[in-house]
Amino acid sequence: MKQLLKQIATRGANYFGPHRMNWLQQDPQLWVLMYHRILPHTDIRFQLEEPGMIITPDTFSMHLRELKRHFDLMDFSEWLRLREAGEPLPRRACVVTFDDGWYDNYEYALPIINAEATPVTLFAVVEKIGTEFQFWPNIVSALLHSNALSALQQQPVFARALAQTGTGGDTKNREFIAAVIKALKQSSDADIFAALTALNWQTLLTFSMPRGLMTWDELRSMTQSGLVKIGSHTCNHKRLNAQLSSDEIAHEIVASKALLQAQLPDAVDIFCFPNGDYNHTALDAVTATYRAAVTTQRGIVNAARTPVHQLCRIGVHEQVSNTPRLLGARLSGWV
Repeated sequence: MKQLLKQIATRGANYFGPHRMNWLQQDPQLWVLMYHRILPHTDIRFQLEEPGMIITPDTFSMHLRELKRHFDLMDFSEWLRLREAGEPLPRRACVVTFDDGWYDNYEYALPIINAEATPVTLFAVVEKIGTEFQFWPNIVSALLHSNALSALQQQPVFARALAQTGTGGDTKNREFIAAVIKALKQSSDADIFAALTALNWQTLLTFSMPRGLMTWDELRSMTQSGLVKIGSHTCNHKRLNAQLSSDEIAHEIVASKALLQAQLPDAVDIFCFPNGDYNHTALDAVTATYRAAVTTQRGIVNAARTPVHQLCRIGVHEQVSNTPRLLGARLSGWV
């Protein structure tokens, strides 16, 4: 019965959501879609990543075709320009965004973006581009796949998270890994990386971790068609909350813009909050530094009322959007 009700809700959201029904809209609206990684099922990186972070190339291609059916797909900067100038906006506009600067965006997303002639804004973690940096969730996933559970339990940060999720299941199960990562987000990034360093985590792996982020040259190649534009996702992907000092927050926000524009003079003046976290200090700094900013708060942007430095997005990933019907339900903002 529960599954049947879910199917009915999905069908209703797909057919009657605001992405289809003009009568539900009074002001022009903007759908900002949030993507992270594009990977085939057969790629080891697919198995190592959280389920909510990935879609396959085939699903991404389907998304872009479906989006063209329902929306005016727009360049983010152009939508902002029209809004700022008070010019008419499409009733249903959509912009596509990617977070972080993953190498697989260059491998798998770029050919599809070019083939579908779709404008995209990619938010890069600028001090990590061109380095061997790995995000801590990926390190934790690799350690669990390497049967390093007992080693992780030696560090209080990981022991607390594992106690919340339980350790009786398969440590290579992606849902279990996602639950551990969610529990770990109660701790600061600094504490998690310190615990990993204390474990000398590289020595615990049974395989080499796949490459994470792009190089600057690859990021430049992303922009050559004119379809992909690059914005800031901070310097180091630190969560901009009370765990950081005001100076650290300022560095992540202001210095990232300067470095990005030094590397890519045509970078866009748009910011993306890591993990969606921000406090008043961070919001004030972003408002003073950037033209606009996106969060991870789920929703559809009302062009007349949504603050331009707190733009909501709709996250899409394989499990919730791998058919046109599921994608349509997701676009409704209701499920």
